[in-house]
Amino acid sequence: MGRVFKASRRVWIGFLLILCAAAVGAVLVWIQAREDPGEPVPYTNPVYRSDAPDPTVLKADDGYYYAVTTQTTRNGTFTPLPILRSKDMVHWEERGTVFKVENVPDWTVYNYFWAPHITYYDGKYYVYYSTMLNDDDESTGMGIGVAVADHPEGPYKDKGEPVLAGISFDTIDPFVYDDEDGKRYMYWGSNGMPIYAQELSADGMSVVGEKTEAIWAGQFDVRDGYDKLVEAPWVIKRANYYYMFYSGDYCCQDSGHNAHYAVMVARSESPVGPFEIYDGNPILEMNNQFLAPGHNAVIQDDAGQDWMLYHAYDLIHPDVSGRAMMLDRIDWLNDWPVINGGQGPTSELQSEGPVIQR
Repeated sequence: MGRVFKASRRVWIGFLLILCAAAVGAVLVWIQAREDPGEPVPYTNPVYRSDAPDPTVLKADDGYYYAVTTQTTRNGTFTPLPILRSKDMVHWEERGTVFKVENVPDWTVYNYFWAPHITYYDGKYYVYYSTMLNDDDESTGMGIGVAVADHPEGPYKDKGEPVLAGISFDTIDPFVYDDEDGKRYMYWGSNGMPIYAQELSADGMSVVGEKTEAIWAGQFDVRDGYDKLVEAPWVIKRANYYYMFYSGDYCCQDSGHNAHYAVMVARSESPVGPFEIYDGNPILEMNNQFLAPGHNAVIQDDAGQDWMLYHAYDLIHPDVSGRAMMLDRIDWLNDWPVINGGQGPTSELQSEGPVIQR
């Protein structure tokens, strides 16, 4: 009996030693990860050399960054809301689409899927998107829908009706912000109307209360008239301010129009305003290498550095078609964001790219 007890005790002691070693190892790994977040990944724009307009991005639990973009054509096939994936924000691969043409929601028009926003909430991934309403009513126009999935690559299930519906192109470009106090907000706008802000329901399926006019077109008479139309809101919280990045005034080279587009910024101590317009706008505009940069997303790397993902027309690589996906670092000067020292998109090799844990 004594020998059995001693043997059993030795087993338990060995087991506890193994647990302690595992715990110590885990702590050491955690400390090392905090002290060494990773190495910078060099990059040269564009980081995705194909049409990828209006990118939205998040980092998922699996360690990958996922971007969703406006509709495009891949290998001759029309693709609503393409999904891209990357380990480092620099090297991107195609990973399907939120909807295929044959299964777009009945209330939508299959070739109007613009300006998505992907967000994670309560264990689910939500993609909000802009589309034309398929209701045979000439008085209606664009609306904002939402589809939900357990994984960023889907499969996605649509709500089945719009979250918001409008009579023109002002009801596009959704963005959802989850505040620290638990409240949720949706932002949207375009077509010469304001960028609106409104509280979002807890389940993300409807808006509640009254909408607020957050940013007005032409409110500040931005240099070169970029704010004659304002759209594409993206909101972040930094210290005591909510910063809204937004773009204007014409995104695209189409129908005889020349693209005239840039990124601007405003800030407020409240998520719904009033917003102080930055007197140094725009913070990102064209240069000799890239035309009409805009419709940006903001994401942090593993070192906590802010980065801007956006689209632009490539003027130096004739093999890059459409609005390619771009990446640049956001610096902060006097509590306002600065991109490439105000010189427009970078075009040379950037050796200090996003820092990514290996």
